[in-house]
Amino acid sequence: MSGFRIKITNPGPQFKDQMEAIGARLTKTIDTFMRMIQSMIKESADADIESAGNFGPRWTDGLHVNLEGAAPNMRLYMTHDVPYAPIFETGGTIHGNPMLWIPIPGTDAAMERARAMNYPGGVRGGRGGNRARPLLFSVTDRQPKYFGVESVTIPKKFHLAEDVNNVMANYRSVFDDAWNSSK
Repeated sequence: MSGFRIKITNPGPQFKDQMEAIGARLTKTIDTFMRMIQSMIKESADADIESAGNFGPRWTDGLHVNLEGAAPNMRLYMTHDVPYAPIFETGGTIHGNPMLWIPIPGTDAAMERARAMNYPGGVRGGRGGNRARPLLFSVTDRQPKYFGVESVTIPKKFHLAEDVNNVMANYRSVFDDAWNSSK
């Protein structure tokens, strides 16, 4: 019966040093990769928000693409300073309790984006002439500032999940760039 032999030898300290160097390079690569992805997602999401219509710097400055932790265990997530921003990502209907008060375009209430309950000088309810729609009038100048509705349907305006997916579709080339820059 013929046999074969397997010989395993300790590769020694040189092998250990090489593995540690590869580990350090991989950690640096992951850190660079995650920061590159973070930047690409933020840039893509900002462009998406800007193209959605009447969304100015408050909306792009309010979007944050955050990195948490250290390589290799980093986590990436998005937050927004505007608490109702998610409705523009999903679309949906917002219901009043009992009414939503919408600033009338062209008024100081609309320009200052003041909520009806915070309007300077206060507002008082009423109806606008023959119209059935309820209105809120300024106590100070007695001009209509807000109109009431029971609900508003908001269409999907942002595509942030798609922006993330589009960036991540190229993760391999981004990772390769990060790996090559870590030499």
